[in-house]
Amino acid sequence: MNKIFKRIFSFPVIAIELILTSFGANFFALIPAIFVILVLQKYLSYGVDETLITLASGTIIAIILEYIFRRLRYQIVRKINNNFDYQIDNQVFTTAISSKLTFLGQIPVSTIRGVFSSPEQIRQIYSAANICAFLDAPFAIIFIIALYFISPLICYFTVAITLVLSFAVLTQLIGLRVLGRELNKENNAKIQLSNNVIATPDTIRVFDCSGYLQKKWELITSSLLSLHSRILDRQNSVQTAIRAAAGLLTVVVISTGAVLVVTQQLDVGSMIGANILAARVFAPIVAVFQQADGWIKAEHASQTVSDFVRLPLEKTDGTALTSYTGSIEFKDVSYNYPAATNILIESLNFTVKAGEVLFISGKNGSGKTTLAKIITGLIEPVSGYLSIDGINMKQISLDWWRTQIIYLPQEPGFFDGTIRDNFLAYKNNLNIGEIRKLLASVGLVDLVDKTIGGLDQFINGGGTTISLGVRRRIALARALSYDGQLVVLDEPTEGIDSLGATHVYKIMTELSRRGKTVIVCSHDREIMKGAHHFIDLDEKPSPIMKTIKI
Repeated sequence: MNKIFKRIFSFPVIAIELILTSFGANFFALIPAIFVILVLQKYLSYGVDETLITLASGTIIAIILEYIFRRLRYQIVRKINNNFDYQIDNQVFTTAISSKLTFLGQIPVSTIRGVFSSPEQIRQIYSAANICAFLDAPFAIIFIIALYFISPLICYFTVAITLVLSFAVLTQLIGLRVLGRELNKENNAKIQLSNNVIATPDTIRVFDCSGYLQKKWELITSSLLSLHSRILDRQNSVQTAIRAAAGLLTVVVISTGAVLVVTQQLDVGSMIGANILAARVFAPIVAVFQQADGWIKAEHASQTVSDFVRLPLEKTDGTALTSYTGSIEFKDVSYNYPAATNILIESLNFTVKAGEVLFISGKNGSGKTTLAKIITGLIEPVSGYLSIDGINMKQISLDWWRTQIIYLPQEPGFFDGTIRDNFLAYKNNLNIGEIRKLLASVGLVDLVDKTIGGLDQFINGGGTTISLGVRRRIALARALSYDGQLVVLDEPTEGIDSLGATHVYKIMTELSRRGKTVIVCSHDREIMKGAHHFIDLDEKPSPIMKTIKI
């Protein structure tokens, strides 16, 4: 509920407009009930047609005005919603593409997918129609006041029944809130398990994991069915209570009105009008209660988004050097992942001068990929710092820095789109000839030309449908789009056949010949032959850079 208030009152002037339009709509909604009373009192008693025409005409005008006020209010709320929905969508996307990987990497992929679906849930629940219904509830006081002037006793009964219903429904909703949290937890577990089944079909079959996964699935499904049953039971209890209260209200109002008519304290027209007004008091309150289950879901979705967008973002400001020679220095750099107990990289010191080649080796998990990510600014050292041409990396603009690097990650990734799209997303002013030249440098232009789509061949699934060797070479060609002075290659020949590896060696040799600084993280000892220095990360605790005599 507080989210609705936040939306409405975030724009004070618009909030006043909403209050005025809501008052106008509900005020004019009062007229039909008064019309019924006056027709029964005046027209049926005296039969003057002019009276009926006057009453009917005035009521029709009131109905038209009510329609105008409600439409005007709806348009105002819709504009507010569009602003909020746009902000939420952008916040989620910006956080996903700009947050620091150290923090983003700790969140399961299934959870991040849930974050992306949360804005749509919020949008549906806090729709303009639902907010307008919410705005009607406080103005039930207009109908209560009108009802009081007709019959204080009927007014008291109406208010009492409404309050009792409100208390009963709110009690149920508190329970729903707790169950909703448990349901979200189980749903996340189910999504994560289904993602595993989709992503690892070979592993499941070859290693016979089906029994284990089946049992886990059955436990989650059983828990979900139980939670759904309890939630539906509470929802049904709320709906049944609302229907019962509505029926009770009619009985109480008509019975009380009938007694008052018999004792000549009320006329029949006023009794019927009181019944209409009592229903108008009840209707907006009920409409709000019917939204309450949605509010709980929206609250969970909003909390999910709120937690996500609090992730720290990469800095966008900083220094951009007029020219970069390619030198890089590590000063007492240490790093360990948040969940790890042991330090992965400890007090690492080395300097690579412009135009030199550094070969970094080490067993799997020794920190080669981590080191490459530190250099590219994807993650930050826990202690120590890097300097670029003598300037602390923390002062450097990451946007500028990444245009100075030719970077090949260990696991190359692509977004769903054509080969051409993936190049243009990285550097949007490339023409077809330049893209073909880049692909030719890694020996892939003929292969691409032989495909049906050529450069417009679609890449989906992040490129996982393409063999690792081809994917790695396409990624290398893409990285060469910017003629950066620093080259960082993480396992450049892994998964590549001998012919492909020859192209990679040739590129590295050419880059070195042109005076680029090259840092290669690899198991491939062939690459080490052309290096000036090497670091073995298996040396603990602090590896030392050694010079290779060429």
